[in-house]
Amino acid sequence: MAEGELARRIAGFPVVTCDVFDTALLRRLARPEDVLLALGLRAAAAGLFAGPPEAFREYRLQAERQARAAAEAAGHDEVRIAEVYACFQACGLLPNGVTDEAAAAALAALELATERAVCTANPLLRAVLAARAPGQRLVFVSDTMLPGAAVATLLQDAGYGADCEVITSADTRRSKHTGKLFAHVLERLGCAPGAVVHLGDNPHSDVARPRAQGIAAIHLPQPPRPPEPSALAAAAALTRLAHSYRRSAAEHSQRRSAAATPTADPGAPALHRYATLLLLGFTRFVLAEAQRQGIRRIYFLARDGYLPWRIAQRMAPSLQAAGLGSEVELTYLHVSRRAIGLPAQAADLDALAEDVSQGAHYRPLAEALAFLGLDAAETAALIRDRGLDPERPVGHATARAEVAALFAACREPIRARLAERRVTALAYLGQQGFLEPGPRLVVDVGWRGSTQESLARLTGLPASDIRGAYVGLFPQHLRPAVNPANATGYLFNFGHPRPLLELVLEGYVLFELFFSSPEATVLHYAMRDGAPVPVLDAEAEPGASIRRRAIAALEADCLAECAALDGILGGAWPEVDPASALFDMQGLLAAPSAAEVAALNGIPFIGGLSRGGNGVPVNPVPPHEWLRDPTATVQRIGRAAWRSGTLRASLPWPWPAMRFQDLEYRVARLRRLLRLK
Repeated sequence: MAEGELARRIAGFPVVTCDVFDTALLRRLARPEDVLLALGLRAAAAGLFAGPPEAFREYRLQAERQARAAAEAAGHDEVRIAEVYACFQACGLLPNGVTDEAAAAALAALELATERAVCTANPLLRAVLAARAPGQRLVFVSDTMLPGAAVATLLQDAGYGADCEVITSADTRRSKHTGKLFAHVLERLGCAPGAVVHLGDNPHSDVARPRAQGIAAIHLPQPPRPPEPSALAAAAALTRLAHSYRRSAAEHSQRRSAAATPTADPGAPALHRYATLLLLGFTRFVLAEAQRQGIRRIYFLARDGYLPWRIAQRMAPSLQAAGLGSEVELTYLHVSRRAIGLPAQAADLDALAEDVSQGAHYRPLAEALAFLGLDAAETAALIRDRGLDPERPVGHATARAEVAALFAACREPIRARLAERRVTALAYLGQQGFLEPGPRLVVDVGWRGSTQESLARLTGLPASDIRGAYVGLFPQHLRPAVNPANATGYLFNFGHPRPLLELVLEGYVLFELFFSSPEATVLHYAMRDGAPVPVLDAEAEPGASIRRRAIAALEADCLAECAALDGILGGAWPEVDPASALFDMQGLLAAPSAAEVAALNGIPFIGGLSRGGNGVPVNPVPPHEWLRDPTATVQRIGRAAWRSGTLRASLPWPWPAMRFQDLEYRVARLRRLLRLK
């Protein structure tokens, strides 16, 4: 109903009565029972519940059933919240040794606090009721276990005024559902039924019952609440709360994320729908890991650590206030494999040449040292002196030998430049407090832990003082410098557990999209006004703008959901198991749709070989390559950074969507049937 129409219909009535929940107040969660999921996490954090937080809702609802049965047996229409928690206490649901009534009262107060966190005003009702005629009396009437004073607090918080008149079924022991509460309202107000108009969402309690008393009623139905998907019911409480919030947000215009992300392109994918739960779960893991190891200094490495750093800034103070975390220092460290790894290899040019050769394929030999900023003309002259052609592209098979010859020709300029880079890198790390003694935790997406190793090598700090927290670590990168004693992965740790590793391998490059920042990568450091500052890469356009807009929208939406959930949880952030954290990404990793592949492939975010270059995650295999060499095609897809996405984009019509393992099996079987090698 439009605002003007509703205002017209209530005009002329001396008294307006209004339902509270789902009429004057809306919840930021899809279902009222989901409030108890948040309450369970709060209660467990406060030491007021003995069981797992996910179980609190079921126990609390059962206690309510028992208390309601007792109230009805005593002739009451309604149960009171204090009676519910008296049953909760009597059933032994408080922690061991906690048996007093004060704990039950504390739980009742905590439930009210949770309702205050999730309730928000219905903008239509608030506007209409605020503009009612002078002298027109407003009374809020609610079927609820909460006392009227508590409901008045909720209404005041939502902007309905400081002196709301409230009549509840808990106070009167009479309910709207039976109609007795409306008779009580008329008696208390001392007015005729025809002087009252009632507003509400329930067709029975808010329409049929008041009309039976002679009261005019206006039905304001709310959209039906989407049910909780069955697959979601087994996930962690935080995952379920996040989805409940999203289902509610879709109903209420003031919660739609589109209004919060004007930087997003029209029609662009809502990246946060895939990434937020993983980012929240990983950030909570990082903070818990720091607490378990007694580490106060946490360094989030650019760029993969950017969003976890932003989320941790919101999450850490709340955890500390809730008694679930210790005080930590959160620092965003402008480092990269290039900015730290290269000066760290100054003493081992042979190893550096090996690394450079892996990224020099098909580029002119003169560009192989561009990462050091050496003068191109000087480099070309040195290469010619060695009898090499600086403009000839480096071959795939000969890259190692050609780059080794280049390093031999340019050894002294390379050493000098690396020495300069080492001095400025150490100056920057010192400025950020990284060189101070004691343990520190570095945070990155991971896979290899190479930046952690480079930081130890460059600074000379003990490996035990630089510990890593990663999304995951691949098994082939287990080594003395990075091992389970000083590095740990959230989803998998050096390959364990294997099923999660296999899932991530379907599209590990997507994590580098979701764990990203609007800024470009760090090239090196320079001294400006006597202070070291990071020098960032210059990305090519228009890809750079597309990437920045996508990441800015991702950041805004992720932080908006983080802020909303922080308020709902009251700081009681739980740890999230990896499977629940990947709930929203599983389909994208294992079996993406063609539309998802096309949408994400429109964001060039993969750093290219040349400075400023960005690439897309999927390069489809052309149809003629399937026909020419199916086995080589399968191998190429198997090496792709987004294997399942490349497969989806490359399958010729009318092949159905399938997993890579299924494709590999079918091609091998077909070759056997055709008696091919």
